[in-house]
Amino acid sequence: EMCVQELNQIFGESDRPATFADTLQMKFLERCLLETLRMYPPVPIIARKLQEDVKLVSKNCTVPKGTTIIIATPVTHRLEQYWDNPDVFNPDNHLPEKAAERHFYSFIPFSAGPRSCV
Repeated sequence: EMCVQELNQIFGESDRPATFADTLQMKFLERCLLETLRMYPPVPIIARKLQEDVKLVSKNCTVPKGTTIIIATPVTHRLEQYWDNPDVFNPDNHLPEKAAERHFYSFIPFSAGPRSCV
């Protein structure tokens, strides 16, 4: 309902195509899309082969070069340390001030880094 209200504010009774400027006004719709991608990521599994040894900050161990690591984005996207009520759809998770507080890699719907899909 809030998405429809936002679109009605932008377009009114007009049936014109959306412009780039229009999309910049679609703040709530954008947050809804991002939250959908968080809850149902299109890239559910990311696999990478380590090119060098990696020392884990969280544990006293090193993962050796050549190891394939797997990241399950549906799990990452529902970690309580990054998301309040992670199993509840909440577009406000993507307000700029909340996103700025989270780890950069806590939201990776299309992967991340040089081999990212998008």
